[in-house]
Amino acid sequence: MLKIGIVGLPNAGKSTLFNALVEKGRALTGKHPFTTIDKNMGMVPVSDSTLVNLAKIANISKVTQTTVTFVDIAGLVKGAHQGEGLGNQFLAYIREVNLILHVVRFFTDETVPHIHPKIDPDEDVEIINTELLLADIELLKKQLDKLEKKTKTEEEKKLLILGERVLKELDSGKQAKELFFNEDERKLIKLFNLLTLKPVIYVANVNESDLKKPAKLINNSPTITLSAKFEEELISFPWIEQIQILKTYGLTQSAVELVISQCYQLLEVITFYTIAGGKEARAWTVKKGTTVWEAAGKIHTNFARRFIKAAVISADDLLEIGSWTKAQEMGKVALVGRDYFVQDKDVVMIKTNA
Repeated sequence: MLKIGIVGLPNAGKSTLFNALVEKGRALTGKHPFTTIDKNMGMVPVSDSTLVNLAKIANISKVTQTTVTFVDIAGLVKGAHQGEGLGNQFLAYIREVNLILHVVRFFTDETVPHIHPKIDPDEDVEIINTELLLADIELLKKQLDKLEKKTKTEEEKKLLILGERVLKELDSGKQAKELFFNEDERKLIKLFNLLTLKPVIYVANVNESDLKKPAKLINNSPTITLSAKFEEELISFPWIEQIQILKTYGLTQSAVELVISQCYQLLEVITFYTIAGGKEARAWTVKKGTTVWEAAGKIHTNFARRFIKAAVISADDLLEIGSWTKAQEMGKVALVGRDYFVQDKDVVMIKTNA
């Protein structure tokens, strides 16, 4: 399950965005810093018309969507890596997520005070990124001290050498994600669980009146421009009215659709489907490059253990043909071995020896 952490300075609009994304998990919002003290968590089903249509042609009543969990993390401030504003606790929450959604305040509202004398998005971004970097340096030093005392295996020696190299780069101001790692190093570096290694999507939180203006660009990185307040209010309307309201602003997607789509792209995540047995149509989320044998294990551990082969067809082809049986008769369903890489929107049926 994907876990997305929402971070930013106090009063940047994190909890407001969380409420817009997670309709059933309401987070307290307020016009003062640290309205959020503990993390808020909410699970969001991923809207998927392909899954619904697959269920229809297979005459299946039970549909199970894949989900994304959003974590609303209290505002970080300068000195967070040293515990300022309960920073150590909040930084620990960020280490648990797959991707960081960094909310940056662009909106102006005199009733919502900024923790600094003026709204300066560049400075705000720099504060958060510096705190994440300093937290990584502090953590990495502690981990390397432990490694130096106990290093015995070849892997531990490689990890120590890699950690020392990365620490020098972090000390120079570079984030871990900016560094080059070979295939072996990419596996090892994950063991340190560095904050600056996590992918980041910036969210420019603008005034509703600025929604029709050109999108913002932050740090030359993936950026979503939206109004969290507008999106929070939008979800109170029926779905049809939401579509109409979005159109008046020249928008084609709600915040939740846009955010999930961008997160999937950055994390290189794909979706595959199962409709076996005619009882449940289900969507599954896996990383791009996942083998069908690994996908089988995600469905059920017994499927991986007893795996023989898999029958696969793209959802688009299956929907066009209209039935699994007809697709088989037309030779459109491929039988593949355990090394086949699952493709986005594959429909998969696992065949086992029991």
